[in-house]
Amino acid sequence: MERQALYACATCSTDDREPAGVCLACSLTCHDGHQLTELYTKRYFRCDCGNEKFSGVMTCILCPDKDALNENSYNHNFRGLYCTCGKPYPDPDDSVDDEMLQCIICEDWFHGRHLGVEAVPDDEDFDEMICEKCLEHCSFVRLYADHFPGT
Repeated sequence: MERQALYACATCSTDDREPAGVCLACSLTCHDGHQLTELYTKRYFRCDCGNEKFSGVMTCILCPDKDALNENSYNHNFRGLYCTCGKPYPDPDDSVDDEMLQCIICEDWFHGRHLGVEAVPDDEDFDEMICEKCLEHCSFVRLYADHFPGT
C-alpha cells in the first residue's frame, strides 16, 4: 500500500521480538480483542500479520500466504514510544496537555513543546511539519523555508 493506517499489536509482538505492524483490516479481523496501539498512517508499509515477525503466533485470516518477512521500516512508534523524549502517548506521567505533530519525512510523532511550539492557535494550520533530524538529513529543504509563511 502506498499509505495505510497501521497498528502495533502488543498481544502478538512482545518486547523481546522485533517490532511489527498490522493493517486496519487485520486489526479488525485477526487481532480483534488484542492490545493494539494506533500508529496512524505510514507510507509503503506491508502488513506483518501472520509472518515471522509474530513467530508463528497466528496465521493471517485475510491473507494466509504472505511473505515470511517484509522489508518495512520500523521506528520506536511500533513500541508505543514517540517524540525525542521516547515517551508513550498519552503519557500517564505527564500532566501537560500538548499537541502531537507528525513529521512528513520520518513519520515520527513529536510533542509540540519539543519542537518549540508552545501552543497551536485555533486559526493556525499545522498540516505538515519536518522535524529537526530530518532537516539535518535533508538540508536542501531549508532552502525552501523562505518561500512558505510560518517556517
